[in-house]
Amino acid sequence: MPQSIDFHSHYYAPVWGGQSPAPAALARAWPLLTDLDAQFAALDGAGIAVKVLTAPGSVLVAPGAALPLDLMQRINDQFAALVATYPQRLFALATIDAFAGEAALQEAERAIRTLGLHGLCIDCARGDLWLDAPAARPLFELAAALGVTVFVHPVSPVALTRRLSSLGHTGVLLARGTETAASLLAFLRSGLLDALPTLRVVLPMIGAATLLFSGMADQEEGWQGTTPSLLRQRLYVDTMGFDPAMIRFATQLLGVQHVVFGSDWPIMPLTPLARIESVLQAAGLTPDEQQAVLHENAQQLLTPLAPAAR
Repeated sequence: MPQSIDFHSHYYAPVWGGQSPAPAALARAWPLLTDLDAQFAALDGAGIAVKVLTAPGSVLVAPGAALPLDLMQRINDQFAALVATYPQRLFALATIDAFAGEAALQEAERAIRTLGLHGLCIDCARGDLWLDAPAARPLFELAAALGVTVFVHPVSPVALTRRLSSLGHTGVLLARGTETAASLLAFLRSGLLDALPTLRVVLPMIGAATLLFSGMADQEEGWQGTTPSLLRQRLYVDTMGFDPAMIRFATQLLGVQHVVFGSDWPIMPLTPLARIESVLQAAGLTPDEQQAVLHENAQQLLTPLAPAAR
């Protein structure tokens, strides 16, 4: 078993295209984002064994636009080929537009059943649609039926990103995290997690405001099902940013088994494994708990809960 698995990591093939003009951070990272050999070399230097391939669709289309079905298919086909070529180095999550209807559902099922990918990566929003939208519900139902994990990835809301970009890249992250948190709050509020008790959903640390505000919502009208402060404990969160205080917060709130090593590299800087281990130690994790975060939790999330049945 690998000793480190970066659950939140990206790769894009140049032929898939991309936004033009690209946001500054994406433009800076694009040469490395599109060069898997260079990524492997960097990971070796950092002491990180395995990465999970993800290619969130919002990077490839204009804000609010649907991800074309043929592009989803090409991404997922290439991911399957890469995993087959480098089975000791890679896992992969299928790129799916959660709001794209029956065609996207069929592609999600093909990606898991036929291609053997290890879960689904979806954008947290498309335009004004959040994850509580009726259009998104069938994808979560399918993920639960297949027993696979859904990774909810941030998008850049146009107006808020424009306003906060004066704060630099951290402002952009704040805008993206805010959109993620709002969408996941809507998702929690919808009652869908109660309806799908085995569904596993992972969010990046920049969306952790979801955890804060769901804890404030116990007395609020409109929530369906389980009390929000309890329901949030169903979620999983990554370690993006590697802040010991935030990791301590997440492990104390959700439990160590619901925190997973994830970096957002190559968008965010590459953090060597030795530094990550020191951060986890500073967060108060025991050696066994550190191993859970570094690889054991990811291994479980990347393994179907039960034989696929639909």
